[in-house]
Amino acid sequence: MGRQTLLESLLQLLFPERCAGCRQLGSLFCQACQARLAPYIPDARARPASLAQVHIAYSFEPPLREAIHVLKYLKARRVARPLGELLARHIAAQPYAFDAVAAIPLHPSRQAARGFNQAEALAREVARALALPLIDGPLVRLRDTAQQATQADTRARAENMRGAFGWRGAPPPRRIVLVDDVYTTGATMNACAEALRAAGAESVQALALARSRLS
Repeated sequence: MGRQTLLESLLQLLFPERCAGCRQLGSLFCQACQARLAPYIPDARARPASLAQVHIAYSFEPPLREAIHVLKYLKARRVARPLGELLARHIAAQPYAFDAVAAIPLHPSRQAARGFNQAEALAREVARALALPLIDGPLVRLRDTAQQATQADTRARAENMRGAFGWRGAPPPRRIVLVDDVYTTGATMNACAEALRAAGAESVQALALARSRLS
């Protein structure tokens, strides 16, 4: 038994798996909750200019909304496994051509406070399922931006993200899929794609677990 498997077994013994959607014991995201997920139906909102394509699996509604909340704010990193598997199945069912997977990076101060990057945890599951390399390190957040949820509209969100990301290292892979948990206006994804394309990437596509709407 490997070290990681032993650790996971110990965690399950001490902290039995509880569904992040309905809180029932038995699994991290139960089949009943998965059956209730609302597939995302594309609408007329424009795609940001730096993204070649946008892939979104579900609408940001219960029980997925609760599961993402548990992952991000209750710091239940294990929930990334079933959510990442759902995201991987979504993209694997579509035509795709990527050379690598990347995640929206957190600012170091925010990652230290949270303990991990939920987008990176999801991206790791996608990379594993698609047998693609995961970019981890060169793509960085240059400044600690205000939370996007506090921004009033699409223009404010775009301005908040302007110049927020950078690439430090050798040129990135040619075709990248960029992963995040929730996509609203696409401002964060677009700013990150701009940094990747400025560093040499030819195509950046977005992949998100859910899409929310501005209130």
